[in-house]
Amino acid sequence: MRWQQSSSEARGRRWPAGRAQRRLWHVGLVRQANWVGGGWARAERGLEFEVGERTGGAERWPRSGAEDARRALEAAASAGAEWQRLGRARRVAELRRVAEALETGAVSAALAPDLGLGADELRGRIDEELFRFREALELLLEGPEERGVGAFLAHWSDLVGGLGARVARSLAAGRTLVVRSDRRLPRAAQLLAQAFERAGLAGGPLCVLHGDQPDLDTTLAGSPAVASVRVREADSALSAWLPRAMARPETIWELWRVANASLALSESCDVGLAADDCVERFLGRSTTLSAQFPGSIARVLCPERLFSRFTEELLASLDRSPDARRPVPALDADLTDHLAHAWALGLDEGATPLRGEDPLGRAGGDGPAGLVFTNVAPRSGLARLTHPAPILALVRVPSGVDAAELQRELDGEPKVPVHGNSQP
Repeated sequence: MRWQQSSSEARGRRWPAGRAQRRLWHVGLVRQANWVGGGWARAERGLEFEVGERTGGAERWPRSGAEDARRALEAAASAGAEWQRLGRARRVAELRRVAEALETGAVSAALAPDLGLGADELRGRIDEELFRFREALELLLEGPEERGVGAFLAHWSDLVGGLGARVARSLAAGRTLVVRSDRRLPRAAQLLAQAFERAGLAGGPLCVLHGDQPDLDTTLAGSPAVASVRVREADSALSAWLPRAMARPETIWELWRVANASLALSESCDVGLAADDCVERFLGRSTTLSAQFPGSIARVLCPERLFSRFTEELLASLDRSPDARRPVPALDADLTDHLAHAWALGLDEGATPLRGEDPLGRAGGDGPAGLVFTNVAPRSGLARLTHPAPILALVRVPSGVDAAELQRELDGEPKVPVHGNSQP
């Protein structure tokens, strides 16, 4: 990713809200910009960053800093009184209009190239996420009121609908928000900002900033104007966000997990169906982006008497799966290093590789190749990796009851269905 200075003409340029702004957007003059106070703006310093190396169509996005953060916080604070006066029912109604402005086909077509997918491959996932956004709004008609400005660090895996559902909780309660987009997929937050514009919410209950300058994160997390901070545990910005938020007892901070999950098999399950389900959840392009989504399967906990048959069915399913032969680009810049660590760890712990090879020794390829290990010990480090990645560990357990118990130990509450009749 390269950073460069934009022309002096573009520095600090702003586009006011209204008909002229929308017309500029539709004719393509306003592309990648911050959304602050109901208008589009470049970063104050005129810095930009490029996204799109995976697809060969690099685009420039504003690289925001402390000045942009302060301006967004001021805009969100100014919008607070009017937004709170609407009342919860009216706020939810306004957010419904935002959700309605997001069309599955348009969102899929916009995001697919950034993810290295076809629009048709992504459409099902986008439809699921947008349904999640609309469903969340129906659950937000009641609840306590909140005040102040929230700072929200987006994560690429929320896409657009998931991000909408997460920010809607605070917005429906009366809080205004400043969202810093994920630099790996800034377009997701941009599409949400566009939906706010199309819905006519130009007053600014939501501000969106792009970029990853340290002073941007420091200012957002450390400002006394911030009443709440939300961030995922796997994000590199944790070192800037949480210490500052936690240092102020009046600030509410929320850290939500980014982790993988286990598939527990019961002795009564259909091993063929379970193997197909496992491959889809482990390497499905539209469902998991090659296991990079939080909650993707990382372990199969298989009873002893099914282990050989399930292994055979799993290998056959991998051979049939077109997704297993077409890995998607890595969204996580550290994914290759993580796969190499898992490869070495598995060999050191005595696990047997069934599929894949040392990622550092691979030549070419357009994305992560899945690693599948068998004979993985339940207490091994390989079985307890939590970073979402295309690494699958086959763990042998005495029975389905043991599988369910181990699933609870490794995952907390189950995040994927349990095949068969036994219950966790």
